[in-house]
Amino acid sequence: MVPFDFETPNTSDAFFRLSQIGQGIANAVRESFGERSYWIVAEISDLAVRKGHCYLSLVEKPPGAAAPICEMKGIVWASSFASVSANFKLASGMELSKGMVILFKASVRFDVKWGLSLTISDIDPKYTIGQIQIERDRAVAALRSEGVYDKNRSLTFPVVAQRIAVISASDSRGYEDFMQKLVGNAYGYKFNCDLYQSQLQGDKAAMQMVEQLIGIYGKISNYDAVVIVRGGGGAVDLNCFNDVRLARAIARFPIPVITGIGHTANRSVSDEVAHADRITPTDAADYFIERMLAFENRIMDLVQSINQLAEELIMEETAKVEELANGLTAAFNDLIDGESSRLSTISMQIRDLTLSLLSNANYRMASSSVSVAQLAKGRLSMCQDRINRSEMNIKTASLKRIKDGNILIDSFQNTIKHLDPINVLKRGFSITMKDGKSIKSASDIKAGDILTTILHEGKIESHIR
Repeated sequence: MVPFDFETPNTSDAFFRLSQIGQGIANAVRESFGERSYWIVAEISDLAVRKGHCYLSLVEKPPGAAAPICEMKGIVWASSFASVSANFKLASGMELSKGMVILFKASVRFDVKWGLSLTISDIDPKYTIGQIQIERDRAVAALRSEGVYDKNRSLTFPVVAQRIAVISASDSRGYEDFMQKLVGNAYGYKFNCDLYQSQLQGDKAAMQMVEQLIGIYGKISNYDAVVIVRGGGGAVDLNCFNDVRLARAIARFPIPVITGIGHTANRSVSDEVAHADRITPTDAADYFIERMLAFENRIMDLVQSINQLAEELIMEETAKVEELANGLTAAFNDLIDGESSRLSTISMQIRDLTLSLLSNANYRMASSSVSVAQLAKGRLSMCQDRINRSEMNIKTASLKRIKDGNILIDSFQNTIKHLDPINVLKRGFSITMKDGKSIKSASDIKAGDILTTILHEGKIESHIR
């Protein structure tokens, strides 16, 4: 292969081969970087392990920007990847993953066939941990300075929280665990849950969750609380929950927000500003169930207290009633004794007065009995005359009413005989019927009907077309 020479004339007739250009770049890279290794900071935008080798896409992004300003390939050969990844996980508690910012030691290589790459020999976990903590501390400081850090946590949790907006992914194991524990709770409590789907890790996760909170805010009267659940993950996977925009939205939300994002050690900013943070989705479900149980227990305690108080009041009032009853009985007995004595005296006086009146009355009756007898005979004679006259008048009036009634009956019988259907038919009239009912109007007949016409002698059936 002819070495590449920048000073060599180059024309369409004296051209270079692609490999010569590649070799020239390789020589330039070797001259610039040599065999040395360099400590470099970059973000992992993609990662794949094949046959023990780890292939990385490394990018650099300006602060707050989504698009990279530089991108290179990196590789950790199988001979060192196992130890490098194990040391990183042991120190940080995290697996190397997409989205992680790392400080790594690498040599610069340019291969004519494979291009430029960074051969990584070591990764410093302290830098990654520090970057995550720095971002987290910045978010907390910003929320404290805005005065919203404790806002959601200071809200009063509803006495009964049964209407829940759930931010999660339908295929998330955390969502499945949350719903299974909530719906299948041992106490039979009923909960109404609406799922607001969102990514739960990655660059877009934080803003998607913010958008779902905005959607829930538009229906805020439908819910008692919001819960955010996912099935756990490493610190980088959960780093979206340190996003200041998401944490701010949770802190300022007008109803309690509960988190159950599956962490076991690291507590995110979203956890800190939420009304309550639970380690797992199942714990988040228990949070709602426990509060329902606490409410039920308070109600049962109140019922027991009311029953006890009612029993005490009944006993007190019963004693008072018995005391009043005894007092009334004694007073009533005294009253009866006094009245009995007065009644005996009055009874004696009435008896004496009655005997005196009867004696006087017998005398007067004896003297007036003769006059009464004579007067009665005269009155009886007058009454007998009046009765005789009334009896004659009644007989005369009755005979006249009977005669008039017989005449009216004869008239009715002639009319009924005249209107008898048989006599009507005899006079040439007929009756037309459909389905056993007489036809009163032509509008009652339609095509296909069968009519029966009844005459004085016989019947006629007609089919209407």
